[in-house]
Amino acid sequence: MRCPYCGGYNADQANFCARCGRDLQSFPPPNQQRQAYPSPSQGRPTTLPQSPQQQQTQQTPVTQRRRAPTMPSQPTKATRQQEAPVLPPEPPPPEPPSQFPPHTVEQLRALEEGALAYTVVHCAVGDGRKKIVRIVYPKGVSWQQVATLYKAFKEQLEDSFDTIIIQGVFEQDTEAYAFTNGQLIFDRGVHLGGLILNRYQIETGSGFEADSMRIVLTE
Repeated sequence: MRCPYCGGYNADQANFCARCGRDLQSFPPPNQQRQAYPSPSQGRPTTLPQSPQQQQTQQTPVTQRRRAPTMPSQPTKATRQQEAPVLPPEPPPPEPPSQFPPHTVEQLRALEEGALAYTVVHCAVGDGRKKIVRIVYPKGVSWQQVATLYKAFKEQLEDSFDTIIIQGVFEQDTEAYAFTNGQLIFDRGVHLGGLILNRYQIETGSGFEADSMRIVLTE
């Protein structure tokens, strides 16, 4: 047997170590000493102990670990259209009278009933016997513009002026140089082919739109 203290070799029946002199009887026999250590057949653990986090990960189902986070669904185009407030349709524009566009001054006077409310924002006297008046009124269809311009002309008519110009503008265009909501020019005593007549020249819009109208009447 070998001494457990110095590793020296001794007889199996020796009571003391021949090398270091220590008592050998206080230790179990060599056979029993070898059996004190676990053998591979006794199930020595072959893996290292795991941390609580690793054990929790192994116990968690695979499907739960691989589940992707749920993202909030985005509203589709159809949903947005359903959520948008439904606006009532705009009312159709009023139908023009049967005498529009007017071919005579009498038909022009008949349009006055459909005139819109207006406000005079500027009135001045130009060169010679000319009066220039600017009015503000809401946007309307062509025949309403003509009716409003004529009504303003009648209320601004004075015998002391040979020319009266009524310019219509929108409220945001009061400082504009030209008209934006129609214009009426009245000339008194115009010589036309040997005749002396009164002439009305009326334009709708700003005069440059594709649907602008120009009306010329005499009396």
